[in-house]
Amino acid sequence: MKDVKITKKRKDDHINYSLKENVQSYRTAGFEDVEFIHHSLPEVNFREIETGIEILGKKLDYPLIISAITGGTERAKKINENIARVCNEFNIGMGVGSQRAMIEDSSLEYTYEVREYAGDILLLANLGLPQFILGYTEKEAEKAVKTIDADALAVHLNALQEIVQPEGDTEFKGGLKALKKLKKSVDFPIIAKETGAGISRETAEKLSFLDGIDIGGLGGTSFSAVEYYRIKDSQKEIARLFWDWGIPTVQSIIETRSYTDLLIATGGIRSGIDIAKSIAIGADCCGIALPVLKVAEDYEKLEKQIRNILLSLKKTMFLLGCENIEDLKRTTVIIKGKMREILEIRGYSDIINEFSKR
Repeated sequence: MKDVKITKKRKDDHINYSLKENVQSYRTAGFEDVEFIHHSLPEVNFREIETGIEILGKKLDYPLIISAITGGTERAKKINENIARVCNEFNIGMGVGSQRAMIEDSSLEYTYEVREYAGDILLLANLGLPQFILGYTEKEAEKAVKTIDADALAVHLNALQEIVQPEGDTEFKGGLKALKKLKKSVDFPIIAKETGAGISRETAEKLSFLDGIDIGGLGGTSFSAVEYYRIKDSQKEIARLFWDWGIPTVQSIIETRSYTDLLIATGGIRSGIDIAKSIAIGADCCGIALPVLKVAEDYEKLEKQIRNILLSLKKTMFLLGCENIEDLKRTTVIIKGKMREILEIRGYSDIINEFSKR
């Protein structure tokens, strides 16, 4: 039970520090270097704009998922309930936090069980790649999915978080093999999910056999920052050193777009404009976490926040003359500044030019 207590305390620490301290990356996601061309004659009716998509067999009214946040404690249960209710209200997706705690201690399952509040929305279960490397099999994966009646399993890739944690799991050799074995042994979709350091094209290519990739780019929550506040010894300064480590979200979207049929963009998504930009450059759907956590214990504030994000997406589409998400994927985009420089160095000049000539 000692490991369970440590896991539960870590869960509460993650919530507390995320709420009380600055855990944002100082480097941005790159959206300031992505610009749209305003349409003075949009030729669309706002009320007729369609924002719905279909992913993993589920229809969503908007291309948004409330990303994995928490689970495993009483406080987490309330947060998850509120998130599930608001996702059901707007028919958007939801991911629960790492279910390792409930695998280790079945008495914690109730803190993740949100289906009764979530209706028939897209719901993603969540376990970490280190656990599959260290011995988890399809048995634990099936338990994670079936316990909460999820539609898919997100396997999080959190090498940065683990390496800065003094107690972190740093045995990552065999991770790709473990993912391939898991994919072959289960009958539900598997998504790879980064947790704030982004996915490169080299990694995306290796993960292309999976059902989707959540890029978890740099620019939002830095888990190195979260761990910085938890660490009490000399390794604290190492966590600070890696605070801004990773691939910005915009870069990661463009690097990953060719290697998966489902690209979920997370990492610094803060508005409907960010969602629109992500989709215009290659994402299929977006996810947000930290802004939700900030208000998740107050349902009215949470509902208002999500409503405004979704409304700002629809208004962005209106100003671009886009009647639906497919139109948004074809709208003109200008990539400029530092992000353009990075992408050109990485060999994406043709894609940048194609965006601007749509």
